[in-house]
Amino acid sequence: MKTIIAIATASILSLGSAVLTPAAAFHLTPPGDFTADGQTSATKTGLTLPCNAHFTGTVDSKGLGQVTGGSFTDNGSVGCTAVALQNLPWKAKAVSATKAKLYNVTFTTPLGDCGPSNVPVKVKNGVLKFTTVALAGGCTISGKLKTSPKLAIVP
Repeated sequence: MKTIIAIATASILSLGSAVLTPAAAFHLTPPGDFTADGQTSATKTGLTLPCNAHFTGTVDSKGLGQVTGGSFTDNGSVGCTAVALQNLPWKAKAVSATKAKLYNVTFTTPLGDCGPSNVPVKVKNGVLKFTTVALAGGCTISGKLKTSPKLAIVP
């Protein structure tokens, strides 16, 4: 009888943790289209290209995001309008209460090609921030982008 109770208890506990696991996952919100605007920079071979960036994207009903497009204008240097995003859409997924990850980020610049690489991003008060993130191709990128509507991460 004790064996049956122990097996039943173990089954209930494992079922309980299986039910809790999906609820503990993090999601981007709100669902729908968004834009992200702000300053970015890409550095390669000791040269830095500071640019004003405008990204477009979407968040689906499951809280998964995608960057679907982007453009750049000059911010103190020449060449930003020649930056072109590659490998779109870039998938985006919340990985903690304050962090998300962009997958397979790739772009071309007058300095050379960068990526593909995954980019960790901090999400706070609708602002996406990444600082000195190393990418394949010998590049590092930084940026601070304000989203509209304000993106957030929820459990």
